[in-house]
Amino acid sequence: MSPPATACSVQRERVTIRLIVLKDGGSGAARQTVLETFHRLGTTGEGIEQFRMVALDVPPSADLPRIRKLLEHGEAKGWWHWEEGAVTDAWRATAAA
Repeated sequence: MSPPATACSVQRERVTIRLIVLKDGGSGAARQTVLETFHRLGTTGEGIEQFRMVALDVPPSADLPRIRKLLEHGEAKGWWHWEEGAVTDAWRATAAA
């Protein structure tokens, strides 16, 4: 029998991404659009008005390659800046793809 999962072991399976939303000055509508767009790829998240920021929680079941592609595309278009908060080996593998 396996030991019960702890919050730490579950968290290590997930990826955390932070975005500073630039499009439309990081407005509430722009942050909400970002959240909804990434939600369609399997993420959850929240917007933080004070910093024009969106934090994404990416479970292992999400479409990791499409999420990375969208992150890179949006940054190239000037829609946001993004950084990785917590990553997994599966997430790292999408960078090499």
